[in-house]
Amino acid sequence: MACTPSPLVESDTGDMTGPKMFDENYTCDFVVMSDGTFAPANASTDDTAMAETTNTGSENADYPAVSYASNSDAQVMDIYLPENATGSDPVIVVVHGGGFMFGDQTMDIIQPVIEAGVANGYVVASVDYRKSSEASFPGALSDVKAAVRYLRANAETYGINADKVAIWGESAGAYLSLMTALTPEVEDLNGDVTDNLEQSSAVTALVDFYGPVEFYTMDAEYEALGIEGTTYSSEDSFESAFVGQAIGEDEETTYTTWWYTYVDQLPDDFTLSAWIQVGDSDTSVPYTQSQNFAEKLAEVLGEDSVTFGIIEGAEHEDDLFYTDDNLAQVFAFLAEALN
Repeated sequence: MACTPSPLVESDTGDMTGPKMFDENYTCDFVVMSDGTFAPANASTDDTAMAETTNTGSENADYPAVSYASNSDAQVMDIYLPENATGSDPVIVVVHGGGFMFGDQTMDIIQPVIEAGVANGYVVASVDYRKSSEASFPGALSDVKAAVRYLRANAETYGINADKVAIWGESAGAYLSLMTALTPEVEDLNGDVTDNLEQSSAVTALVDFYGPVEFYTMDAEYEALGIEGTTYSSEDSFESAFVGQAIGEDEETTYTTWWYTYVDQLPDDFTLSAWIQVGDSDTSVPYTQSQNFAEKLAEVLGEDSVTFGIIEGAEHEDDLFYTDDNLAQVFAFLAEALN
């Protein structure tokens, strides 16, 4: 279940990973767009335009920008069908990252997952959700839960086997995915979203790529790794905006966002197969967040239900997660989990 990580290292240049939007203290400055959404202050012109553009979905989707709930225009998903659809195929719910503040279901980083999912015979539903500028916790989580319920309610329309549902997220999307997977019967986390409440938001399998998990400890974990001066607990961090107040302000409130707070509400017959993967050079989320999550989840589910790995030298949003070889390993895991 576990492996031994190598020490956290920075790149030779000190640059952050992915889009160059992060500052030297591993936080991200952001600006408010004209429509009230957030965008990284250092984002490219294309990134900023994305934040201002109405979400019409991907032109490559079989069903673009499908509305799955009735609270917001952000509650849409793109649905892709496998080439050889059987009419009862497993589904992967893909949840993008973006610090809970920006991005949508068409982001480049998740395209390899979508393409591989379709090629491997899955219906793929790539989900967008309300950002923290529009709804604080549990807003985005409530949305992702509603997306799963919508797919179950409309399984026949999209040729989905409602008993074979996986959820796969990266970064902030991984957090939303793991929370969806591990709180299937927590009514309070449905928030203000009441669509399809007769359906379950439970999933069978979880794929977590480098997700934040326990917000309250992120600064301390980086300090333990030899990186000081991070400001996740301040009111300006992505996670604080998502929580709705500074993470360090109120421990009790912050821990309402942690999956383990709700562990006693898991069904007696609860099962889940989880793939958790992170890079040991992640300078956006401490890799120990994933390591600690995997260890604690194994205590709940059993070690056989948790697959955990560290990619040596991989950064946040690193291409190493999306190589053909790594994706093949994830899909082999999913094939077994959903059989």
